[in-house]
Amino acid sequence: MGNKVVWLIGLSGAGKTTIAEAAAKRYGAELLDGDTIRDFFSNNDFSRQGRERHLLGIAKMATLMSKHTPVICSFITPYEDVRERILEILPQDSIMVHVSTTLEVCEDRDVKGLYAKARSGEISNFTGISDPFDEPHCAHMTLDSSGAPGHTVDDMVEELSHLFEKPKAVLLPGRWQPLHVGHEWLIQQELDKGKRVVVGIRDTPVSESDPYPAHLRKRMIEHRYADEDVDAWIMPDIEAVSYGRKVGYELREAQDIPAEVFAVSATGVRGGNRANVSERVMEFMIAEGIWDGE
Repeated sequence: MGNKVVWLIGLSGAGKTTIAEAAAKRYGAELLDGDTIRDFFSNNDFSRQGRERHLLGIAKMATLMSKHTPVICSFITPYEDVRERILEILPQDSIMVHVSTTLEVCEDRDVKGLYAKARSGEISNFTGISDPFDEPHCAHMTLDSSGAPGHTVDDMVEELSHLFEKPKAVLLPGRWQPLHVGHEWLIQQELDKGKRVVVGIRDTPVSESDPYPAHLRKRMIEHRYADEDVDAWIMPDIEAVSYGRKVGYELREAQDIPAEVFAVSATGVRGGNRANVSERVMEFMIAEGIWDGE
């Protein structure tokens, strides 16, 4: 599974970018805001339709990035129907956060003088003055950014901490050359215990006996487990696992493996034994031209 996208919304001057920058640094997330996306998504159309196109494009970009890293987005996002469409695009467990304070506080903070220009008519379609900021009913969280005691930037970043927590994972290293029903049995044992699974793919060189490159094995696993709590990582080709005392995890060997699962061989699968390949893996292999579908 991918990572969360945390999308901060709120009026200009509410403190979105300040909070987003601090949170991105603390939680190791990628930040998308007006500055970081300017070279990719330039937008001079501030009509409702122009803003919608702009924000939906950013949502698609954030979704792609979230396959590899948590993402924090910081945009005014003024329209409720567009927020709902953004949530439809983002990964399922993504969160929209309303950074909330009054218009008066935002105007007091306005170091660029944008609100004054909007009130004088120099800037049109300015959210909160000449353009609406819809009540955010679809927001999952609200941060009070008014500056009241107990609502500092550090306090609000701390309120987001649970969004970036991940449960400990069970690492299953191997060649996965290719994924077959025996591997799936091992993965399922951990999923049935409610565990998060990380499949560690040894970056072995391509050879006649090991024909599939690591990136293809990774994509195969991601395709098979697209909707489950399974991540695939490419790791160095290890020769041993060395560990010290009290390292916080255990090394264990799978027990009670059914005979029919134990007998499954990746060599046999590579040789054309399709009986030990699940339907979704077969679908991927045919699509990639690994097998011809006959």
